[in-house]
Amino acid sequence: MVSFFDILIWGNSIKSYIIALAIMLFFIGIGKLFAVIGIRVIKNITKKTKTTIDDILVNILEKPAIFALFIAGFYIAGFQIHFSEFGRKIYYSILEIFIVFLIIWIIIKFLDAIIEHYFKPMIEESESQLDDQLLPFAKTTVKVIIILIGAIFLIKDFGYDVTSLVAGLGIGGLAFALAAQPLLTNLFGGIAIIADKPFHIGDRIRVDDKYEGYVTQIGMRSTTIKSPVDTFIHIPNSVIASTALENKSRENKDHAIRYTFNIGIVYNTPSDKVKQAIQIIKDVFEEHPAVIKNDPAANYYVGFSEFADSSLIISAGYSIPPTAGISKTRTEINIAIKERFEKAGIEFAYPTQTIYVKN
Repeated sequence: MVSFFDILIWGNSIKSYIIALAIMLFFIGIGKLFAVIGIRVIKNITKKTKTTIDDILVNILEKPAIFALFIAGFYIAGFQIHFSEFGRKIYYSILEIFIVFLIIWIIIKFLDAIIEHYFKPMIEESESQLDDQLLPFAKTTVKVIIILIGAIFLIKDFGYDVTSLVAGLGIGGLAFALAAQPLLTNLFGGIAIIADKPFHIGDRIRVDDKYEGYVTQIGMRSTTIKSPVDTFIHIPNSVIASTALENKSRENKDHAIRYTFNIGIVYNTPSDKVKQAIQIIKDVFEEHPAVIKNDPAANYYVGFSEFADSSLIISAGYSIPPTAGISKTRTEINIAIKERFEKAGIEFAYPTQTIYVKN
């Protein structure tokens, strides 16, 4: 009677499969043990050295080393299995994909570490904000290039002619260009934003009179802003590049936020009451601690600006630092103006029409 372990499946006994699986699990276990104990011991040793290079190398190789042990287990386990010629080819192809993935992973982690520990501190010390915007863009671009190089290497190693493949892609080039048009439009929009510098990271902007917030990231496809209610809005770069944009931050280090508004009062308001209304708004600005004063670039203003259809328009504007509570400050100022207008007997206007009937 044939033993259970001697039963053949696809030319290999169950015993061979169990041994191969046991080898794989053994190396996975070593990887887990290495992650829990080995890395901790190595990190404790590197912390005692004066140089930071060894710490950087440990962080780079920590997870790839575990994956490398898995690859080693996969390779050794393959010797327990008798493959057909086609099966052996598939096995080595999978092994090669693993190895290329590991190399790409290590290179990307190495570049990230170099940028994080060397380039980023240099950029933070520089006064220019252009390099702050270019850094995430450059990191993403370099990663894409590295991945493409790895993919081309695998395609070539699998026996495909890369030159013929690229030439063949030219046949579908038009269709690809049409499909990639939105992506390319956003990409060039991002380049235009970085080149023209209509805003910087940290600025408060308003796009297309719809979206408002602080710029947190300028990416290849979109720009991310953080709204006043702490939600993140991702706006395609093509939209920003092709529509009206208002930068509410001044061109200085404090990035003061500018607010403007119009107040309409009724037409039968006497001139002295109009002057009183203007003074009330000025007093509110002067008394509020968050409103920037005595700064030519950000000082408040109030003035009688327009005879509208159904109201006398008083225009006003003020600036506050980004550290001030935006919603809280605006609420306090608006309520103070309303309360003082009511006390002074100044009426707010609303759209009205007076019709005279002639007999």
